[in-house]
Amino acid sequence: MTTSSGWTSGYNANNLKLIRYSDVLLQLAEAEVELGNLERARTLVNQVRQRAANPAGFVMDGAAPAANYRIGLYTATWTDQAVARKAVRFERRIELGMEGNRFFDLVRWGVAATEKNAYYTRERAKRSYLNGATFTAGKNEIFPIPAKAITQSAKDGTPTLKQNPGY
Repeated sequence: MTTSSGWTSGYNANNLKLIRYSDVLLQLAEAEVELGNLERARTLVNQVRQRAANPAGFVMDGAAPAANYRIGLYTATWTDQAVARKAVRFERRIELGMEGNRFFDLVRWGVAATEKNAYYTRERAKRSYLNGATFTAGKNEIFPIPAKAITQSAKDGTPTLKQNPGY
């Protein structure tokens, strides 16, 4: 969408959310693990890994790959749901890195507080802005509703929106 009003005379809205095919495959693999269909999940993860292992898609530095890529397939049968779950979650982490999915994955899996607080503990010695940072389970999984939105939702003086718990 373009407009000549506001702070820009060009594009000013991005209402389009793209979902990569590998994200869809990994979501399906995650569901298959939870349903106990571990071999189906392994096949789906391997489909993503096989594409990632194709040298035609590598970032090149001249004639050689810019990094030392070694991407293999899972060859052993997955027989343990916990191992399969860990593999699918790892694959989501590396395949979708820097795409804005990680936080929502952690919340969905119920491990956001553990992972975020472990990160803060490791990194605060190197990054002083993390001093005092904590992730509070039951609160920080969701965002606060802006006070203005609550006020503007009022009908007959009573707001219809209620603040999220903990805020």
